[in-house]
Amino acid sequence: MRFCRFLLFALVCSGVSSLLSAQEILAVDAGTLNQHIDHHADPVYPPIAKAARVQGTVVFQVQVGATGTIESMKVVSGPAMLQQAAIDCLKKWTYHPFQKDGAPVPASGPVAIEFSLGRDGPTPDEEKIASRYFPLSDQCTKAVSARTDYPQAAAICKSAADTADEFPADRRFIEKRSAFVWAAYALMYSKDLNTALVFASKAVDVVKLGHDDNSGSNAAYGVRGMVEGNLGDLKGADQDLTIAEDYERKGIAWAEQVQFEHGDSYKRSLAQVLRFHAQVLQGLNRPEEAQKKLDEAAKYN
Repeated sequence: MRFCRFLLFALVCSGVSSLLSAQEILAVDAGTLNQHIDHHADPVYPPIAKAARVQGTVVFQVQVGATGTIESMKVVSGPAMLQQAAIDCLKKWTYHPFQKDGAPVPASGPVAIEFSLGRDGPTPDEEKIASRYFPLSDQCTKAVSARTDYPQAAAICKSAADTADEFPADRRFIEKRSAFVWAAYALMYSKDLNTALVFASKAVDVVKLGHDDNSGSNAAYGVRGMVEGNLGDLKGADQDLTIAEDYERKGIAWAEQVQFEHGDSYKRSLAQVLRFHAQVLQGLNRPEEAQKKLDEAAKYN
């Protein structure tokens, strides 16, 4: 009798499983998905993307459940700076349930969320400055990365930073911060620490305007902390490096959440700051804290 009951239970479970597995997921196109939208929310343009003049379309592959709610979404393409805002927006969407043979069924298809600067796009004067800035910026990053002639790299990067400073006050925040950071690094490596501090502080001032992302903010505070450390201002270095690390940890968390393809670069950047911070803490006679920084840095090697 027990065997019969078990067999009956197994057959029932098997039947239910078969029914569930047989439930078809409709493959629909973007137009059909759009026609079924019940509630639509507009995306909030990320300040970091506006500051960097990034626009474009984020494309998802979504699965809509039988009740009309989005059960899963996967980013297929689109600018990294816009992806999280698109995800946050799409989470608010709902659909009229799809049906087949009179019964509600799940459906899968593409969804595109567009971000456009519209009239807020680059002005002609801004484009002229950009045409001079970007070649200099490329030369700067290559010269610093080559690690051969730092005085020459410093001259190129300073020229790029001065050019970035020509952009309008309310635009191109990312280009400005990036140019100031690279100039600070090049000048620091060429031992012109006082001028390096000027550009590092300019980078931090741009970050304080609130238009940057976590990794960019880490770069600004990180290079200023390093310059301060080399100048012997260990207290100032400790404060700035702590802020830099907090920003980069948030950047790493974001990169893991959206599966950002360059997330490992954030980890390398944090490890660099942590190792330098350990030296600063040793100079401040705080060896236990210094070791904690080294232990954390080791996780990212």
